[in-house]
Amino acid sequence: MALDGYEAPPPPRKGDKLFRGDLRDWKNNACLRDGDEYAYREGYRRGAQVLVRAVEETGFDQDFLVYPIVFLYRHHIELALKGIIRRTPYLIERPLTKAEKDHLGGHRLDLLWQDFKPKTSEITKAAGWSELPPEDIEGIDDYVRQMSEIDPASYSLRYAHSKKGDPSLPKDLTHINLRHFGDLMERLANYLSGLEAAMCDLAGLKQDYEADMASYCEDYSADCYDGY
Repeated sequence: MALDGYEAPPPPRKGDKLFRGDLRDWKNNACLRDGDEYAYREGYRRGAQVLVRAVEETGFDQDFLVYPIVFLYRHHIELALKGIIRRTPYLIERPLTKAEKDHLGGHRLDLLWQDFKPKTSEITKAAGWSELPPEDIEGIDDYVRQMSEIDPASYSLRYAHSKKGDPSLPKDLTHINLRHFGDLMERLANYLSGLEAAMCDLAGLKQDYEADMASYCEDYSADCYDGY
């Protein structure tokens, strides 16, 4: 039924197929990458970027979009930290502790960063690189602390109230400049992305070295066998 020229969309109906990839407007098809960690975390980051730009360009809906923007950036950082932590055992040749594995199953940014921070020295030492500048570490410390104070376990931006019925966000937090917040979160996201890229390069070099050594040992063993 139309009202003042507005016609409401039809209601849901049994048989409506939600997930389709066979429609003519193929440009709207998203290709799902099963098990692709990068696609997941990058998707949250890009979603936040799109929403921040929408607020900047239109000047509207910031009071509603603030919650998904902060949550999407927070979740991206959580996935980024988990990704680099999972890469560390191979590089430093030490398995994760039980506590570190448990933290990977949670959502605490402070605990994830606490687990990874001491490993930065081990990784740089193993690679023969200079240690990360202390001011960089202090900066990440501060960003993670601020995010953890606002949203300790990833629920504060998803739900208006805690399970106890208390407001999820601190009472003294009344305004957030989304452009500024987005700019700073991009700094953190870029830094963690750079760390992961460096770790990927180091892992590749380590794999090449191990393959060369394995090949050398096989050749050496064959030569010794032929000699007897």
